[in-house]
Amino acid sequence: MPNLENFIAFENWQYEVIRHLLQLTVAAFAAGLVYFLATSQQVSPRYRLASTISGVVMVSAVLEIGQLYIVWSSGFNYVDGLWRPAEGYLFSNGFRYINWSIDVPMLLTQLLVVLGLTGRPFWSEWWKLTIAGVLMVWTGYVGQFYEPAVAGLTPDVSGAPFWIWGAVSTVFFVYLLYKVGMLVGRPPEPLDEDSRRNLKYCWWILLFSWTLYPFAYGVPAVWANGNGMVARQMLFTVADITSKLIFGVVLGRVARLRSKQLGWEPALLVDAEVPPPRAPVQASVDRA
Repeated sequence: MPNLENFIAFENWQYEVIRHLLQLTVAAFAAGLVYFLATSQQVSPRYRLASTISGVVMVSAVLEIGQLYIVWSSGFNYVDGLWRPAEGYLFSNGFRYINWSIDVPMLLTQLLVVLGLTGRPFWSEWWKLTIAGVLMVWTGYVGQFYEPAVAGLTPDVSGAPFWIWGAVSTVFFVYLLYKVGMLVGRPPEPLDEDSRRNLKYCWWILLFSWTLYPFAYGVPAVWANGNGMVARQMLFTVADITSKLIFGVVLGRVARLRSKQLGWEPALLVDAEVPPPRAPVQASVDRA
């Protein structure tokens, strides 16, 4: 079954807000890609993979959300003062789930890199986080196909799978937050106070942003109209930018702080105190 957006005629402001939210997301991740490429050399080789992964996350998001923008722009026609679904086109939030299938494991991997895990400890945590992350996304992906049913638009189809798959996805969601909290709260290597504080920020960023996704998932059950779809896309936008871009920037700061501990000169120069400029000295000329 198609997503709920394909059953709704949107007012012009609703259609435009959603289109602009998608544009904003693409632009933010394109800017993020430039930022991570420009700052990657500030991080020592030991932690630089985290910057590379942030770049991969940005590219993945630009491609998938960019495709979502194209589908949205092509999938509706303006008829009688409303934007109505165009025949032969389907808007699909499934593009987001494909993007999350890539980005969630990547985000968790870069966290392990910055924590300094290597060898057996790294792989022991990596496969647990990756499998849980993929299952969290894929079970939600299955459930979202039942949006029209839970909204009462397809009486012949039960809406129960929407809730069942959503509940299963939430189990993995809670597990991942617990695992990340344990890793951040008990890092495998000694950290300076600034690095520890920023790592805690990373956990709070994930807690805030990832919690928005279940709310967005549940919108069709309680707000099955144009306003609800605008609210859902707003939740998706805030959650995506926060969990990928802002999370990557803060985690990159942790990587730079850890690089300073290793004596990596580019990292030391970034935070070096610059002396204030000296006032110009004017030479006086003695006249006879």
